[in-house]
Amino acid sequence: MVRNITKALLVFAVLCSSFGLSAKSYITGGLGLQFDLGSLGDTIATDGLDSSTNYSTTATDGTPGALPRRAIIPENRLLSLQHTTMGLISAKTSGAMTGLVMSLGYEQDFGKAFFWRVNAHYTRKVMGGDTNAKFLGQGFYDITWDYHAVQVPVNVGIKLSVTEDTSFYIGAGVHYFNGGWSLAGSNRLSSVHDALVAAGVSSTTLLGLVADGTNPPANWEKTTFQVSGVAPNWLIGAQSRISDKGHIYMEVETLFSFKYGIAHPRSEGGAQGLAPSVAYPQVLGGNQYRFGYKHEI
Repeated sequence: MVRNITKALLVFAVLCSSFGLSAKSYITGGLGLQFDLGSLGDTIATDGLDSSTNYSTTATDGTPGALPRRAIIPENRLLSLQHTTMGLISAKTSGAMTGLVMSLGYEQDFGKAFFWRVNAHYTRKVMGGDTNAKFLGQGFYDITWDYHAVQVPVNVGIKLSVTEDTSFYIGAGVHYFNGGWSLAGSNRLSSVHDALVAAGVSSTTLLGLVADGTNPPANWEKTTFQVSGVAPNWLIGAQSRISDKGHIYMEVETLFSFKYGIAHPRSEGGAQGLAPSVAYPQVLGGNQYRFGYKHEI
């Protein structure tokens, strides 16, 4: 169905230009931000990611049991370790990923209040997604997340003039997407647990906080997901004339890019802790907040 809508929009756009229905045409360029790339903010900050393996533990009433290990340790856990150990374990955290969006496009008005446009957006991580922790100055956890995406939306919409030089617009359409995210680094928390046990540490609170690292450790892991597909989108924005042929604009575009991706962990700890082939949802969509310039041609 999405493909049929895409074809219909493209045919409509060609007809608009072929039959001279346009009133004005523009070349557009802009920059923007997209927050919580990949919808991974909770995974990075508070949830982590469970491993497929378990470790033995004992409940407060003495009942033996098992709990899942952690392939990804959440940042709040590492900060708890930093304060619980009075700095023997130190952590540096940066939270969810934020991306810079670069956009180029072509837009054409038609009729009295309508427009169609095609754009190409490229998004790359510029901050967040970097976590590392050390025990007595030696690194045991170092994870770097990365993200990239290309999205090519085709939109049709309505443009309403507020004054002679200012308009609001809203549109909807479909887009092609291609991209994904990756993580690279090491998880050697189990080595810290073993070192504390060997040193005679008996605090169940402390040992419990470091008991669930991957076993064997995940050393120099690099897992990459890449997906592509077609999905719907919509946008809302405003533009204002600043010269005879120049306009500035601000807009928010919501893209519903989503597809399951398959990746192959490289480390022994990653492959055993997750799977030799891992499926994970790739959320390339979200809200992109952009500002830019339109030049009438």
